[in-house]
Amino acid sequence: MSGRSLKILVANHRWWFPTSVSGADIANHEFAREMVQQGATVRVHGIVAPRTDERTRQRSYMAEGVRVGLVQSDYLKEFTRVIQSYKPDIVLTSSAEPQCGEGDIARMMDLLHHHGIPVAIYVHDPGKGMQLFRDVRHQLAAVITNSHFMAGRIRQEWEMRPHVVYPVPDRRSFRPPQYPGSFITFFNPLPHKGLHIAHELVKTHFPDRSFLFVEGFIDPESHGISLTRSGNLIHARRSPDVATIYLMTRTIIIPSQWEEPFGRVAVEAMYHRIPVVASHTGGLIESVGDGGLLLSRFSEVEAWVEAIEKLDERPYRDDVVAAGEQYVKKFSLPEQVGHFLDILRRVAR
Repeated sequence: MSGRSLKILVANHRWWFPTSVSGADIANHEFAREMVQQGATVRVHGIVAPRTDERTRQRSYMAEGVRVGLVQSDYLKEFTRVIQSYKPDIVLTSSAEPQCGEGDIARMMDLLHHHGIPVAIYVHDPGKGMQLFRDVRHQLAAVITNSHFMAGRIRQEWEMRPHVVYPVPDRRSFRPPQYPGSFITFFNPLPHKGLHIAHELVKTHFPDRSFLFVEGFIDPESHGISLTRSGNLIHARRSPDVATIYLMTRTIIIPSQWEEPFGRVAVEAMYHRIPVVASHTGGLIESVGDGGLLLSRFSEVEAWVEAIEKLDERPYRDDVVAAGEQYVKKFSLPEQVGHFLDILRRVAR
């Protein structure tokens, strides 16, 4: 298509920014916001988050130029109404919430096929959300994912060749701190993210260092996960304002014990001139690259101790910071979104 603005309808089977501030939610919002800035028209159709105030059960609002509509029930009924009034050129969807069933996805795809609207999917992770689309994958006009690691997974499991668009943050909104902070910071303290590694660093190996654990997309304690609190550990609630966190941070650790699909926090840290120590696994190999320290012995606490201690040495620390600054020059949100829009235009009606 050409000669007019691309009209994109985002079919989000979950809530939207700023209700949720997981890496995937923020990335989806920043993609949509940048698409608007590059001339596309974007509208979001999602669901209301659990435990939301009754007055906002069905709500519409503008999120930094992106029109968002959230519903509590009758998702497809409202979705049909939006399709008929908005008349999108393409629908962009993403990995759905686990409570969304295969039947829900199939009905949505049938509805869009009936209206002659192509569907593209952006796959964030290899979890159940991705599996919900497995049986309808051949009805998708385009499959896009967040790393070459994830692209390999999709080629293997779906026997399809996806596009890769990195979900990088908008570096134009970041201001590197003038002086390093004092905290060793760990985002999303959950077991598969390496919580036991971080706890050992706090309690046993660095009792005189300050640690900051930043809650991610779920509240760990509400899920029965205990967070250690001691004199050298602070636990911060989740917030979309990560800039303040980075101002307080000296080093980022990403001790993931699973294959991270990408690792957006590593890119954010390097934008802020903060050294990154991460597990050599999954998409972290791409997001950290030559810009930080990737540990092949990531299940061993001693490897993390050695890396953190080494970053206390000058000029080694300065060299790692400079390498990070150089590496993240390859990541640009406007460029990634330009590529994203090119893909969508090629398959739009």
